Amino acid sequence: MGDIALIRGPRPYRVGDVQGSGTIAVIEAGQRCITPDGHPLHLTFAHGLRHWGNDPQGPDSVVVASYADVGSVGRFVTDVLPEIAVIPAGGLDPQLVALLVREMSRDGLGQSVVLDRLIDVITVETIRAWAAEHPPVDAPWLAGVADPAVKAALDAMHTRPEHAWTVAGLARLGAVSRATLAARFSALVGLPPLRYLARWRLALARDLLADRSLTLDAIAARVGYSSGFALSAAFSRAYGDGPAAYRRRLAGSVDPVGTAG
Repeated sequence: MGDIALIRGPRPYRVGDVQGSGTIAVIEAGQRCITPDGHPLHLTFAHGLRHWGNDPQGPDSVVVASYADVGSVGRFVTDVLPEIAVIPAGGLDPQLVALLVREMSRDGLGQSVVLDRLIDVITVETIRAWAAEHPPVDAPWLAGVADPAVKAALDAMHTRPEHAWTVAGLARLGAVSRATLAARFSALVGLPPLRYLARWRLALARDLLADRSLTLDAIAARVGYSSGFALSAAFSRAYGDGPAAYRRRLAGSVDPVGTAG
């Protein structure tokens, strides 16, 4: 198994066969593949189920997957990555990638669900591997996990956002004083604890708005606001428009996994 690269969109990226060689294909948003001069390659490069490329018998292949939108919570993670993050061969459990490759050659029941979950796991493991080798300077919540008291507070806020947290209550979880937690948290995370909690709650609410079965009051209860009205006011201040307007604009889906060979 070779290198793994995480590429942050939505800008197009170019694919070649050898470093320094000419571009074979340009991959645009939605995995639309075109030649450097703009001609579509979807049919030209198609070689059966989930496979495409300029040489189906070639010695090298690339597994390609994309997310149309990682969501507001997901951006807490992806925003700390550079435009291209590369994990060299051997940096990830090869069995994970091998399982993905095997699953891609099948077309069984629930295939898309299995592939989606495998891609999720590999993506998370890749981010973990990259962060371990490159401690992010601009990754506040990642920096915070190195401090036991700050980590305890972050874990509590992440897992129980609906709780009426106070700085004193969060400090007790880390067995430190209120002043100590406030100082350590602000120094490492870059925000006071309750300001971070507000950002986290709104990110969760933004993602939950994709589920149209949930009322605004139900979402508010899940993320720690007293009412839908209170959530709506905070949401509008943070994002510039209200939850109803944002919900109307929501659209998009995760693109399928494919292999280039």
